Amino acid sequence: MCPSTLVVCERPEESALSTVFAEAGHTVERATDGFRVIELAERSKPEAIFVQLGVDGPAAPELLRRVRGISSQIRVVCILDPRSVAVSPADLLRAGADGVLSSNSDSEALRSALDGVLAGGCVLSPGVARELLEPFAQAAHREREWARSLADSARQAEELASTKAEFLSNVSHELRTPLTIIKGVSQVVGKFGGASDELAGMLANLEEAATKLTRMVENLLTLAEVERGEFQLNVDACDVVTLVREATEDTAARYPKVNLDVRLPVSIPARADADRIREVIRQIVDNGCRYSEDGGTVTVQAKRAVEGIVVSVNDQGKGVDRRVVAAAFGEAFSPGEKVLTKERAGLGLGLNLARSLIALHGGILSAEPLPGGGSKVSFVIPPEPQAQAAVARQAPQQPDVQQEPEPVDASEGDADEPPPREIAIEAEEGDTLQQLRDLQRRLAQIEERAQHS
Repeated sequence: MCPSTLVVCERPEESALSTVFAEAGHTVERATDGFRVIELAERSKPEAIFVQLGVDGPAAPELLRRVRGISSQIRVVCILDPRSVAVSPADLLRAGADGVLSSNSDSEALRSALDGVLAGGCVLSPGVARELLEPFAQAAHREREWARSLADSARQAEELASTKAEFLSNVSHELRTPLTIIKGVSQVVGKFGGASDELAGMLANLEEAATKLTRMVENLLTLAEVERGEFQLNVDACDVVTLVREATEDTAARYPKVNLDVRLPVSIPARADADRIREVIRQIVDNGCRYSEDGGTVTVQAKRAVEGIVVSVNDQGKGVDRRVVAAAFGEAFSPGEKVLTKERAGLGLGLNLARSLIALHGGILSAEPLPGGGSKVSFVIPPEPQAQAAVARQAPQQPDVQQEPEPVDASEGDADEPPPREIAIEAEEGDTLQQLRDLQRRLAQIEERAQHS
C-alpha cells in the first residue's frame, strides 16, 4: 500500500508502534498524550491514528469524539493496555473507533490493521472479536433455549387442552344416558296419572332438574367440540324475533318477580343456527334477570342495524365488572364467571360459550356496565338478506310488536280424552331406548287393566 501519514500515540518510554510504521515507509508523527493527538490531528489531518490506551489526556471515548469532530475521514485504531483503566471494546466501537487491537499485537497485525481501516473496514484482534461475540453467542443460545421451552410449553398446553376437551366429552356422554332415563321416567310416570299432588310436584321438580342438567351436559359437549375445532353449526333460515320470544318466555317463567320488557319488530329473517342463537339469548337474558332486584326491569331488544342483526339485553342490577367480563371471555371455567352464571353451578360456561357461538356465526358479543347502573350485554351477527323470502313464507302473522304472546295452557283440551298410551322419548343409546319402551308398554297395560276394572 502507498505510504500514509499517521499519528501514533504511545507511552513516552515506548516507541515500538512508531517504529513498526516508520519501517514500513509511512510518515509518522509521534505523540505521548491525548492532547497532542488532538493537536496533530487538527494540523496534519492524518489518514489514520493509532492510540495506545492509558496515556495521559482525555479518556478514550472523549478522545474519539474530539477526533471525529475534527474529521470523520480520520481512521482511529485503539490498542488495549492491561495497565490502563479497563474500557470495553464495545464502548470504544460505540464511541467511533475503527478498530480495536489487543496489547500483544505483533508488527504484522499492526500493518494489516492499517491496511484494513484505510480500506474502510473495521479491524479487531481475534481475542477482542471473541470478547465481543461472546454475549451474542450467549444471547443466541438463550434464544434457542427459550424457543425450545416455548415450543414445549405450547405443546403441553395443546395436549392439556385436548385432554380437557376429551375429558369433558367423555363425562358428558356418560351423563347424558342416565339423565335421559331420569327425564323419560319422570315424563312417563307423570303422564300415567293417579299420582298425588305431592308426588306430581316432586316429578315436576325432577324433570326440571333433569332438564337443567341435560342443558349443562349439552353445553359441556359443545364446549369440548369448539375447543377441538370439531363443532359445526346447523345453519338454516330462521326468524330472530321468534328466537328472542321463545328464549324470553322460557326465562320469564323462572323469574316472575322481574319485569321483562321485550321490544321487537314483526320479523327479522336471518340464516343462523336457531338452537344456538336461542341458547345464547336465553343465557344473557337469564344473567340480566338473575342479578336484577325484585321489581326491576330487564329490557330485551332486537333490530336490524347497519352493522347487522343486533340483540341487546339491558338490566338494572349492580353492573358487571370489566375485569370479570374479560376473565369470562378469555377462558371457560374462569373464577370471574361464577358470579355471572351461578345457575351453572360455578362451571363458568355462560358468557364464554355464548361468545364462542356468536363468533362461529361471524359475529361479536360484548358486555359492559352502564353509566346509570346495570349492565348491557349484546351481540351482532351478519345479516342474511337471502333468508328473507324463506322466512316470510314460514313465519305466522305477528300481532302488535310490543305485545307479548299469551302463555299456552297445556292442560286445555277435552277433559274426557284418555291419557296417551305412548309417549315419544328420545334416547342416545339403543338399549336405553328399549328400556323406556318396555316401561311404557308395562305402564300402558297396567292403565288398561285399571280402566276395565
